[in-house]
Amino acid sequence: MEQRPSQSIVQDKSFRFAVQIVGYIRRQPKDHVNLVLNRQLLRSGTSIGANVEEALGGQSSKDFISKLAIAAKEARETGYWLRLIRETQPHDQQELADLLNECEGLVKMLNSIILTTRRKLASGADSDPRPDNPKPRTQNSELKTQNSELGEAVDSKLKTSLRLRSP
Repeated sequence: MEQRPSQSIVQDKSFRFAVQIVGYIRRQPKDHVNLVLNRQLLRSGTSIGANVEEALGGQSSKDFISKLAIAAKEARETGYWLRLIRETQPHDQQELADLLNECEGLVKMLNSIILTTRRKLASGADSDPRPDNPKPRTQNSELKTQNSELGEAVDSKLKTSLRLRSP
């Protein structure tokens, strides 16, 4: 199954993470405890990307922020389920560590995008088509702006992260 090309890094990462979660769960034993834990993990782990998609289709900057905040909450919850599984179930510890690292990266990325967008909104760089705004933008134009801002925020964060990791 082929993924359609996306316009943002966080969209790609959240989708790939959901695919990894689904793959992980499919390989797990089907006992009662695993079924309960895996159902929770599946729900929260796939919800991250769904909420990112909702955010990218948001009707305003505030809607965009709200949906990304939900995605960040789901990512934190996913981290909880992964840690609980790691501590209570005999599983592939390396795979769980990799999933946890990816999850933590998503939380940081989402929080960074939210903060950047809030700062822009507070500084008046808002693209909301408000009644008091003399030049309202179309929804399509606004989505392109949000995607562009999202890409810039993520690119900046990733560059900073890569610089910090370099020896």
